[in-house]
Amino acid sequence: MGNDIQYHTPVMVEEVMNGLLVRPGGTYIDATIGGGGHGLEILKRGGRLLGIDQDPEAFKAATERLEDSKTERQEDEKFGNWKVVQGNFRSIEKIAKENGFDHADGILFDLGVSSHQIDTPDRGFSYRFDQAPLDLRMNPMEGIPAWEVIKKLSEEELYEIFATYGEEKLARTIAGLVVRARRITPVKTTGDLMQVIAQAVTSPMEKTGTYARIFQALRIFVNDELGALRDGIGQAKAVLGSRGRLIVLSYHSLEDRIVKREFIRLGFRSVNKRPITPSETELQVNSRSRSAKLRIGETL
Repeated sequence: MGNDIQYHTPVMVEEVMNGLLVRPGGTYIDATIGGGGHGLEILKRGGRLLGIDQDPEAFKAATERLEDSKTERQEDEKFGNWKVVQGNFRSIEKIAKENGFDHADGILFDLGVSSHQIDTPDRGFSYRFDQAPLDLRMNPMEGIPAWEVIKKLSEEELYEIFATYGEEKLARTIAGLVVRARRITPVKTTGDLMQVIAQAVTSPMEKTGTYARIFQALRIFVNDELGALRDGIGQAKAVLGSRGRLIVLSYHSLEDRIVKREFIRLGFRSVNKRPITPSETELQVNSRSRSAKLRIGETL
């Protein structure tokens, strides 16, 4: 690659390609292109590709990765059939029309947080970096960071976030501790929040899971991830042509429930009645895929 940004190994590649029915000359949208892994596989199979990502670093990384692949395969014209734009998939209908990808054959939403986002300290996605600013925004240029949420919201509002988006049983206790802590000193770094959470968890073995659930809850709230998912699925249906396929890779039960419900509400035909999960072989080589669930919807 032309840069040193590293993204995760794409999850369930063969299942995604087979689910999208990728064919030469078909048009496909990777609405969360990340480092370009799934998108590159679409191009290898001869598809036309529109990549979308709200993260400016992902937009840059995917563009450079696909450019590098095009250079490596100069004799292969199909590697010129792509475009990457920065945007949020909740506006996928507008983005697709502006770039000539309405009536697409297939669309992919991979809802996971990328390894690059987790491993970049100043993004605040991981509690491994305790001096990082508590940001958690997918696009650092939009919205408000998580530390401002912690600063401004009431105890009841924080409780609702932790309980609803993190499904955290200690949500009320942690919300109360946050409010008390911020009266003394601002809770602005990942480490500040971890210190507060640690006061509520008696067992050292349980701390990691509690950290993960609270950070997840704040990330979902800050980025309005569930609202964007509902909007995105609805707009994807408008973009897809007849018998078009929408694949959603989700990573926790809140997302999967929305996908299942929206497929029914919008009249998608569920290609797989039960979500597809990673094979044992993939789990051994790609631990990030552990919680992934894949659903395929088809327009009529």
